[in-house]
Amino acid sequence: MTNENISKEKRNFYGKFCGIFGIITNLILGIIKLIIGIISNSVSILADASNNISDMLSSFLTIVGFKLSSKKPDKNHPFGYERYEYIFGVLIAVLMIIMGAVFAKESIVKIIYPKDLVVNYITFIVLVVSILLKISQMIVYLHFSKNINSKTLKTTALDTRNDIITTTFILISMIIMKLFNINLDGLFGLIISLFVIFSSYKMLIELLDPIIGIIPSKEKVDKIKKKLLSYDCVLGIHDLVIHSYGQSSEFVTVHVEIDSSLDMINAHDMIDAIENDFRKKYDISLTIHMDPVLLGNKEVDKMKKKVTNTLKKLDEELLVHDFRMIEGEIQTKILFDCVVPFDKNYNEKDLISFLKENIYDKNHNYLYIIEIDRPFS
Repeated sequence: MTNENISKEKRNFYGKFCGIFGIITNLILGIIKLIIGIISNSVSILADASNNISDMLSSFLTIVGFKLSSKKPDKNHPFGYERYEYIFGVLIAVLMIIMGAVFAKESIVKIIYPKDLVVNYITFIVLVVSILLKISQMIVYLHFSKNINSKTLKTTALDTRNDIITTTFILISMIIMKLFNINLDGLFGLIISLFVIFSSYKMLIELLDPIIGIIPSKEKVDKIKKKLLSYDCVLGIHDLVIHSYGQSSEFVTVHVEIDSSLDMINAHDMIDAIENDFRKKYDISLTIHMDPVLLGNKEVDKMKKKVTNTLKKLDEELLVHDFRMIEGEIQTKILFDCVVPFDKNYNEKDLISFLKENIYDKNHNYLYIIEIDRPFS
């Protein structure tokens, strides 16, 4: 509800710009380091050079990913193609893991069979320039990732940060080896490779989350709730579910409580107005299920409070909504939905048993009918 609603055209332009910038800068760095790595016979510098080459390929994948994600929805993909951005981010992370594994193997060989190193001032100059150029890359990627709220560009920025750390590590190791005339190139190469693998794995998990489906951020949920509750006709909300198919493709469903005494035609018009408001202001496709709530019935209100407080004794995280009472000659039906956290295993029988043990009224025979809900936001 901020820069999350940036246009697909602008997202594609920013992604393309970052991709081209990455291709050019990483190609220059990769070639220079490759030459220096061959001359100095350093596996750690060659690993860093290959990492730059893989970054160049990643930048190309970034361009392709943004291009495909900007495609308009069609009859076969009505929710659009924006998840391509996540998929290509995953490909980038996998590519980095593979490169890390290849050079971990090469580094182990270098540890077992070390070779002489040739380290001079040109080596140090190249590494320092590389660090400065990578810092500029990271600043550019972070700037645009925040502007368009892009996980792919954020991942690329984190990868660039890792490159800065690894190149700085190589520079320090070269200085140590030059000063003390020792060859630890294979060991340093292995440490760098393992760092690349570990950090890339963390990026991979983060990128897979939105593809699999992850709970929306608290900030986003709170903003949507606050906006819904700002309408005069809305008494309460529950069962809020947010489906995201990309940063600018969100579909929201929610149950909204309204006064049951309202005319149904007017109530329907109010709900339509809220849905249209969200579509125009926030580009969110909102679908509302209308729940009529009986107001002013002291007996129902009293019983709802008693049931809610009783369940809170069992577990503070349990929530009650859609509460109704139906009185009959033999028994009184009490119907409601209970929101149970995913890490809790209460079922309907557990809750009914607890309520029967803790709520007793000699004048009423209560029949509890409970629907178990899960918190999707």
